[in-house]
Amino acid sequence: MPNVFAEIATGIFDTEFAGDTGIATVSQISGWLSFNVGKLNTKLNTNFTGDNPEIDYSAGNIFALQYLKHYNDKAARNALRGVATAGGNVLSIADGDNRISFVNLKETAKEWAAISKDLGEEIDKLAHSYCMYGASPLQVGGLETSISGYYPWHNY
Repeated sequence: MPNVFAEIATGIFDTEFAGDTGIATVSQISGWLSFNVGKLNTKLNTNFTGDNPEIDYSAGNIFALQYLKHYNDKAARNALRGVATAGGNVLSIADGDNRISFVNLKETAKEWAAISKDLGEEIDKLAHSYCMYGASPLQVGGLETSISGYYPWHNY
């Protein structure tokens, strides 16, 4: 039986990063997933435990989005770190036909943060739906219950 963390990590690696090992590796993603399964449990009110928990498809997709949110948060922090070390003052220098442009790291950090915020909102919506439709009732009461074959809507 394949490891669920490796399966989710491979899906993220192939679809989101197009297999580019310069961005992340499957083992890095899988390690983050196995270390942060508690975040998924907290979000979905579940209890996925062990080295290879039985995470269903919907929960796995939410978990993948949690990883992508983490990745974008980290990218925003790294961009802001670049602003702090480089100063972020010079954006463009032009001399005749030559032009040198620098990336505005402040704007880059804002974009990463905006993507992360959008992912957080999507995770919240999916988690709500998962909990709403994936949860079974703890108790049933009313006309749909029966006690030893007694059905109150029948006239005996």
